[in-house]
This record gives sequence, C-alpha cells and structure tokens, in this order.
Amino acid sequence: MPAMAEHYLRTKNKREAFSMLWLLAVLVLGIVAVILYFPNYARLKQLRSENEKLILKNKQLAAEIADLEKKSKRVGKDPYFYEKIARDELGVAKEGEIVIDIQE
Repeated sequence: MPAMAEHYLRTKNKREAFSMLWLLAVLVLGIVAVILYFPNYARLKQLRSENEKLILKNKQLAAEIADLEKKSKRVGKDPYFYEKIARDELGVAKEGEIVIDIQE
C-alpha cells in the first residue's frame, strides 16, 4: 500500500503542478493582452472624440454652405438684397447719403 499511496501523491502533485502551470500561463497571457490592448483602447477613445468634433464641425460647415448658396441665389435675383449686402457688409452708401458708423 505505501507504493500505491506514493504513486497517488506523485500523480496528484503532477496534476497540481500542471494546473498551476496552466493557471500561470493564462495569467501571463491575460496580462500581455491587457498591456497590448490598453494603449490601443486609449487611442481609439481619443480618435472617437476627434471624430465627434469633426462631425459637428462638418455639420456646421454644411449649414454655412447652404446659407451662402441661398444668399448667392438671392443676390443674382433680388436687387434689394444686393443693396442690403452692399450697405451692411461693405459700408457702401448711396450718392448724397452720409454714413455714420456707431461702434458699440
């Protein structure tokens, strides 16, 4: 019987050693995965933030383009709008008018 008990203990120790080795391997792989993944995750988060900002800017620019196209169409067709732009944005006055520029 002592030989059988000794064999059992050796087999049990081999199983425990194999289990510990397996656990250690999984742990090491997990740590490596985290080390490799974390910088990429941080970069991905930064890129998503930049993407959201660019999408917002794109929407603003699209609205501005639509407004400018609308104004461009009106300038060619509406002489009063053309005069309004000339007066408001360029400071042009009719002959005989005095322009008073009030700074606020």
